[in-house]
Amino acid sequence: LAQRVCKIRRPSGCRQDPATTCLVAARNSIFDAEGGMALARLFSHVRAAKPTWQAQEVKFSQITCALSNTVYQVSRGEEKLLLRIYGSTEHGYFSRSDEVRRTCYLASRGFGPQVLHTFDEGRIESWVNGKTPTNEMMRSDAAVARIAKKLRALHDKTGLNHNDLHRNNMLFDEDGNVEFLDFEYAGSVDPAYDIANHFCEWMYSYTGPDQHQPQLGLYPCLAKQRLFAESYLGDTAGKGSLVDDFLSEVNFRSKDSHAFWVKWAEASGPSEFNTLYAQARRKLLEKDSESADEVLLPGAASAPRSQVLLHLASTVGSFDGLSTLLRQQQNAQPNAA
Repeated sequence: LAQRVCKIRRPSGCRQDPATTCLVAARNSIFDAEGGMALARLFSHVRAAKPTWQAQEVKFSQITCALSNTVYQVSRGEEKLLLRIYGSTEHGYFSRSDEVRRTCYLASRGFGPQVLHTFDEGRIESWVNGKTPTNEMMRSDAAVARIAKKLRALHDKTGLNHNDLHRNNMLFDEDGNVEFLDFEYAGSVDPAYDIANHFCEWMYSYTGPDQHQPQLGLYPCLAKQRLFAESYLGDTAGKGSLVDDFLSEVNFRSKDSHAFWVKWAEASGPSEFNTLYAQARRKLLEKDSESADEVLLPGAASAPRSQVLLHLASTVGSFDGLSTLLRQQQNAQPNAA
């Protein structure tokens, strides 16, 4: 069994069956200390989900695009499962038990994989077919519209944000439908923040050297932003001011995204990547904070932020996040009682 560990190497398509390169007597991240014994122990967890599977029939293939966890496709012929070995939670932003409960809840609402078995080091999930989009594909009009509509469905049906929606956390099937993955950082719904964070993730290609460094030119242009907002909001015919207000609030919230990920990197333990990533996001935070009070789309009429929030809350719906922001904004007014 230890000889049946493979690595799936592909810049895109992280969950779609590729050619695999087998590593004889492989010793990678989860097998370094105990070798075959560790693999045998992990197979016992696979058997908990698939009791009829036999060791000689099973192949473990590492999915190398995973960022926070170590992830494997476990297959027997055409049958597949996902084995997730947990990464660090030293940052303290979620516990694994809470994450598992959220994942199960989201699956019950039609989002993400089913959790089939859990153990201390990780869990077994159902396999989700699809292909991770390339940076170019994610920016296509068709993909932008699908992502926006899926995110609106997530917010409406679950009352939760994703909060980490980059291209490696989504899959597209052959019909162009999108599925979201990895809800580790999911939290109470706050649409403007979730979209702001997603827009910021456009700047990170997650390929090649200097992955910590944002590429400012990749931030969505106004046309892409408007397409996303219109797709998310639904019927916006004759409601141009609503789209403008919505995008003004989204861009205003980008500084909150930067602030969160700076704190995350600083709390995640010392590493070269975390240090460089925190420094780069802090520069973006400082830049956005300087212009936060002036966030306005070209051609949009200036309006007090409290008015923008009221417009959104009354038109988009009474999202908890928007209501909270409205209260905060009202309390921040100089003449507030």
